[in-house]
Amino acid sequence: MTLVDLDAADLTWIEHHIAGSDEPARLVMLRADAERQTRTVLVAFPPGWQRDAVGHQPAGEEMVVLRGALSISGLTAGLDDYLVIEPRATRSATSVQDDTRAVVWFSGPGGGWTDGAADDAGTAYLSPLVAGEQRGPHPDLVGTVAVHDELAAQTFPVDVDVLWTSDSHWVHVPAGEVVPARAGRAVVHHWG
Repeated sequence: MTLVDLDAADLTWIEHHIAGSDEPARLVMLRADAERQTRTVLVAFPPGWQRDAVGHQPAGEEMVVLRGALSISGLTAGLDDYLVIEPRATRSATSVQDDTRAVVWFSGPGGGWTDGAADDAGTAYLSPLVAGEQRGPHPDLVGTVAVHDELAAQTFPVDVDVLWTSDSHWVHVPAGEVVPARAGRAVVHHWG
């Protein structure tokens, strides 16, 4: 288990052309599970980044913005929001404030952008990032998500990702291992 400072200078960034946009974003792959088709990614958007295309993709996305704000399909996710984009939800009018960074959890296969709306389109919605259950079980998204004002050292029966939003730290903790105690709001993505 390695605690990752998401503002560290030594992160390994790659450029990635997000489908439907002409300008690449930068990504850090924090964790990937090919068997379950899940990924945890830190995304940094360049100033003025936008996607004018309208389309959908097979993966669902769950996002916590660490800096800036992201607008998509009429919703704007900022520092105190939890953005859920279900698989095949229509993505349109996507843009960011300058210096936007976010942690994104993907459920489902990568790629697969298709222009236009899907016949079986999912939805996109925002929830406030407050203590308590954030997202319960969902048939198209892996695991559940809970937000804690403080997270004491503890174990979980399933693998978890923990994101501390106040100081931009993240860790993946295997089932049964102790999550380190840290001050500040913690978003816990339970992978089981």
